[in-house]
Amino acid sequence: LGGIFAPLQTFFACALLLVPIFLGLILLRLAAAMERVAPDLWHSHRWRVDESRLPIYTVAVPLYREAAVLGQMIAALRALDYPPARLDIRLLIEADDTETREGLAAIALPDFITVAIVPPGMPRTKPRALNLALLEARGSLFTIFDAEDIPDPQQLRMAAARFLQAPEDLACLQARLVIDHADEGLLPALFALEYAGLFDVLNPGLLRADLPIMLGGTSNHFRVAALRAVGGWDAWNVTEDADLGFRLVRAGYRIGDLPSDTREEAPLTIPAGLKQRARWIKGYMQTLVTHSRAPLATVRQAGPIACLVFLSLALGTVVAALGYPVFAAAALMAALDGSLLAPGNALASLTSTLALTVWILGMVALFLPPAIGALRRRAPRLLLLLPLLPLAYALVSIAAWMALYEYANRRFVWNKTEHG
Repeated sequence: LGGIFAPLQTFFACALLLVPIFLGLILLRLAAAMERVAPDLWHSHRWRVDESRLPIYTVAVPLYREAAVLGQMIAALRALDYPPARLDIRLLIEADDTETREGLAAIALPDFITVAIVPPGMPRTKPRALNLALLEARGSLFTIFDAEDIPDPQQLRMAAARFLQAPEDLACLQARLVIDHADEGLLPALFALEYAGLFDVLNPGLLRADLPIMLGGTSNHFRVAALRAVGGWDAWNVTEDADLGFRLVRAGYRIGDLPSDTREEAPLTIPAGLKQRARWIKGYMQTLVTHSRAPLATVRQAGPIACLVFLSLALGTVVAALGYPVFAAAALMAALDGSLLAPGNALASLTSTLALTVWILGMVALFLPPAIGALRRRAPRLLLLLPLLPLAYALVSIAAWMALYEYANRRFVWNKTEHG
């Protein structure tokens, strides 16, 4: 009714209701950018845990149509600096993926790597395969690597050392994902800039304040007991990592930062990038719906601060991406007719003031974490791409609208990203 009888006023009112979410996301990004870098004692003091203290480590690698990267993947797993007798690496293969099975059959696998066939069934998703590995895991620690990942050989040792000296409520460590082929095109370079801001600035900053983050889909290190306590992964969620991270927080566990790199591959084409991003945002929508079904219980379990952070990161990301073209068009129209800087009434004045505040702070929050991340990564050439971030965010908005369509029509379909 408001849209019919008072469309402009209704738009202003809706915009005002969204301001706290946008400001929350902006303030989290700015606050994380202000956090100091934690000292890297592992490298500066060359710590090394005695092998007799290292626990059995289960490593799950979900594979589907990944024959192109099998050689690279096996080489990366062989390079892990961890006692072979304490490694339990499981390659998870879908039953109908004959191409990957034939590729693995031609490779002499070491004894600590086993191949597990995921039985046919629904949904056909990565978290369903991970739940199979969790059921059969021999280790007390558990991590996931994607097919194209090249982790730091010391990463398992670093994670095990951190878990050994930490209280039991530290359930998860998030390693840092790095796009290692930024020179192969504009899109990988933009992904590299975004990952530098996310994994070197935003996530470490939030975790130092014991705040929740949206976990990345790989190089998460877990205590198996905590994973089993929360029921593993939601097999129907296409961004299962984001959901699992907040379920751990609701169960009273903490997440920590692991300053160890895992080199990753970014999409090379815009269509591939849009499909991948649409899957991520669709998973955020699923996660928001899941944890909003009983809001009072969620607040009671996670606490009000963690819930506000979760809403800012998840809801703020979704709404900002969906609203990007709408708010950009509204701002342009208001600027052209003069109402942006000279509003005609009190409601319009309040909206314009908050809109300018969000816009100015939002631009700083958009540019600052990636810029700091690029400098921490010693990749100053990525700073040249900062002016392109608004354009890149327009692509994120397209992906968000694709995600909304898929949420309504193809909710549990997993958009496969090609590697190699």
